[in-house]
Amino acid sequence: MLLLTFGFIAVVPPSGASADPAEPGNTESIVESITPPNPAVKIDIVGGDAFVRMRVERGHTVEMNGYYDEPFVRVDANGDAFVNVASQTHELSRTRYGATSIDDKPTSTADPVWRRESTNGTVLWHDHRVHWMSTAAPRATDESGLVQQWTIPMKIDGVATVVAGGLYVRDAPGTWWWILAIPALVIGFVLSRRSAPRELAAGGAVFAVTGAFMFWGLPTQARGAPGMFALGVLAVIISVATAVFSHRDEIVDALVASAAVALLMAVVIERETVTNKFVPGLGDSIVVRLTVPLVAGLAVGAGARALKRLVGKPEVAESV
Repeated sequence: MLLLTFGFIAVVPPSGASADPAEPGNTESIVESITPPNPAVKIDIVGGDAFVRMRVERGHTVEMNGYYDEPFVRVDANGDAFVNVASQTHELSRTRYGATSIDDKPTSTADPVWRRESTNGTVLWHDHRVHWMSTAAPRATDESGLVQQWTIPMKIDGVATVVAGGLYVRDAPGTWWWILAIPALVIGFVLSRRSAPRELAAGGAVFAVTGAFMFWGLPTQARGAPGMFALGVLAVIISVATAVFSHRDEIVDALVASAAVALLMAVVIERETVTNKFVPGLGDSIVVRLTVPLVAGLAVGAGARALKRLVGKPEVAESV
């Protein structure tokens, strides 16, 4: 029941999480200029190329139209940020790829319906101008990896302003990172009943910490489900619980197998972090590409050994 509960938490987005969160990928969008510059307004890209984030200091205003020149975003001098939920741009920007092409003309011109997004001058949205609008990998147009240039016009304190940047594609990490799972699998399989829980608890702790950075490293609107964090914590809890049943070998083995399953669930959920350049909340993270295969191998090895003990003949002796 505990495993099912944490599994549910891991795969179902929490309240407030985006239905289309930042995902691992190999494209990066960069804000390169704001013309004319205004230090009171900060604009950056969140999740590689997933979201545009605008932060406006109190005492300043921003008005931005959408893809079809209809009112889309406004921030008043009090720091209240609003989005026009009746705009075609809002409808298209609810997901990364949108329902239709932004080249299509809207069928209606409804009056603005403003929904307050924040009271601190911050607003976050998918902007189809800054990321690649296809599931197929883009091609670079030069040696820097540039795919396309983009611009977002707006008014800051009533002054016409243009935010400009570029979308870049980066080399994807090789699938060879998964080879690291092989030695970890061997180590996991030769672990004794006494040492396996310690190693799995360590793996769970690594996943919990990494998952925490991945989840809380993103703004609320860009977050998905905290799969690695929740399942890492679960693996730690199960592994520690083996101490209570240290004299019941079959229970220890069952708990070890359960902890291994929790870790493997996290690996399956976050497998794309190994073979993609950018990890949500962490950016280009070698740490993730190292730990996911290593913990995967450890979990497979230790879990297989525990299952072997459960269904096979009792082992006469084990080393510590």
